Amino acid sequence: MRQFIRTSLVYAAAAFGTAQAATAVTTTNANLRHSPSAAASVVRVVPRGTLLVVACQGSWCRASYQGRGGYMARSLLKPVSRSAALSGPGVRFYRSCAAVRAAGKAPLRLGQPGFRTALDRNHNGVACESGER
Repeated sequence: MRQFIRTSLVYAAAAFGTAQAATAVTTTNANLRHSPSAAASVVRVVPRGTLLVVACQGSWCRASYQGRGGYMARSLLKPVSRSAALSGPGVRFYRSCAAVRAAGKAPLRLGQPGFRTALDRNHNGVACESGER
């Protein structure tokens, strides 16, 4: 799962020629499409309230859901965190909650450096809380 999220972030950045990604929540059940077009085939339907890592350009965002990548209309997403660099100074990646705790950074909140959905087991926007591994 960790590798999948890292790969998704890198792919999202590469798809738009940028090194930035953001998080967003779906505002309604949303179609994840094969290409950035309303006429494109639907890959998956993403339920309302799903937290996604996205890379947006224009009116479309690249995202992954249940192991499938695709495009979603930007109008169906509500930003949660602003774009964040995927590499460079100040960027943190923690392999596990044990690594977060060892660095003295637990718990991590959505939008803080090092936060990622794989560390947030109960999907409440707070990673590596007491009791989470």
